[in-house]
Amino acid sequence: MKKITFIISIITVALLSSSMVFSQKQSIEKEIGMFPAAEQGYKQVYIKVPAKKNESDLKVEVFVGKTMMVDCNRHFMGGNLVENNLEGWGYNYFVAETDGNVASTRMGCPDNKMKKEFVHMQSQLMRYNSKLPIVIYVPQDLDVQYRVWKAPKKLKNASAL
Repeated sequence: MKKITFIISIITVALLSSSMVFSQKQSIEKEIGMFPAAEQGYKQVYIKVPAKKNESDLKVEVFVGKTMMVDCNRHFMGGNLVENNLEGWGYNYFVAETDGNVASTRMGCPDNKMKKEFVHMQSQLMRYNSKLPIVIYVPQDLDVQYRVWKAPKKLKNASAL
C-alpha cells in the first residue's frame, strides 16, 4: 500500500511540474507574442529578469556569441545589436547584425593548449525591467548570455581642477 501511495505521489508531482512549465511557457508566449517571428536563419531569444527593488540601480549586460575552442589569444566577434521599435506598441527589440566571423590577437602560444570559451561581440548594457522581457533576434548558430550589474548605493564626488 505504501508503494502505491508513493508511486501516485510521484506521478502527481510530475504532472503538476509539467503543467507549471506549460503555463510558464504560455505566459512568456503572451508577453512576447506581439513581437515579429524570427526571419529565416535567425532565432528569437528573450531575457526575463525577476522583480527587484530599485530596478533603476540595475543594468543587464548582454553578450551575443558562440562557444568555441580557442588558444591563448584574445578572441572577439564583429557585429553589433541594433535596436528596433515595435510599431504600435512602444516596445523595443534587438537584432544581432554579424557575419559570425571571429578575429584574434596574434601572440605566440608556447603551450598550444586549447580551451572552451564564449567568444562574443562587444557587450551591450540595457535597462533592467522586470515588467518586459528583452527580446533579441540572433543567427541560428549564435547564443545569448547575460549578467546583471548593480550600482552601489553610495555616490562619489567628482574632483575639480
